[in-house]
Amino acid sequence: MGNSREHSWFQQVYTDFFPKVYAFAYRHTRDAEQAEDLAHDVFLKFWQNRASFSEVIPTDAQLLTMARQLLINRYKRDIVRQRVYANWQQQTPETTAVDDTEHLLQTEELTSRLQAALENLPPKRREIFEKSRFEHLSYAEIAQQLGISPATVESQMVKALKTLREKLAVIFLLFL
Repeated sequence: MGNSREHSWFQQVYTDFFPKVYAFAYRHTRDAEQAEDLAHDVFLKFWQNRASFSEVIPTDAQLLTMARQLLINRYKRDIVRQRVYANWQQQTPETTAVDDTEHLLQTEELTSRLQAALENLPPKRREIFEKSRFEHLSYAEIAQQLGISPATVESQMVKALKTLREKLAVIFLLFL
């Protein structure tokens, strides 16, 4: 397939199947924005892996299989994130009985701000950060899973860490 033919072919696949992939994602997320993000991720992954496209398996089946796998990965990542936050809260040292309420409020506030800082990262950068820090994957493993270069993973991690350091430094100063 020539470059122009590939683009035309992909545009036709996108036009024909985006509504179906979006509907599938929406049924599982019940959130329009998440469903749209997931559908776009499916087509990005489809484009990146177009060389392995099967002409025997129906296109919609391949797309929905990708969507299902991306949903499973997101659910797993959410579970890992929840466990990390729960562990972080449990490992926070206890204070005196007088300070318990204030400590609890501060811990909840810090946790909330940490979650917000992570959620404010661009989606791909956040995904790379979470795979590295929460799922303990190497840069090479992340690159392979996402179809990007290890150098891109490293660059995104540097940017994520810089952003989080800046945002969290301000937050921690508020509680000193």
